[in-house]
Amino acid sequence: MSKPQNWKELCDRLSDMFAMDVDLNGVLYLVGVRERGLTLRKFSKFEKWSLINLGSCVLYKEIGMVEEMGTDRDGWPMFREKSLLTNWTEERKQKTLQDCAIRYFSKVFEDNVAD
Repeated sequence: MSKPQNWKELCDRLSDMFAMDVDLNGVLYLVGVRERGLTLRKFSKFEKWSLINLGSCVLYKEIGMVEEMGTDRDGWPMFREKSLLTNWTEERKQKTLQDCAIRYFSKVFEDNVAD
């Protein structure tokens, strides 16, 4: 499958693949589900937010903004912020996550073609 060229193309492709409307939180959720090795199923609200948080940490890790510190007692990865994301505007955080998501799923789609 070809790499997504932009944010809209990525969201449209994931929406089609998973038969759901995908926005930034949806993309982060899908990254979290994939990184935990889970399949899509009914998750509690807490689990969904945990998966979204995991997705954002995984994407920020790709650009060196956070580092993985191991896992907690439930097997969830733990991360530590390496730079001050708190000084960023919400728009900058959102754009950065979108760009990272495009790169992340480009690799996923590329790996699936190779299989």
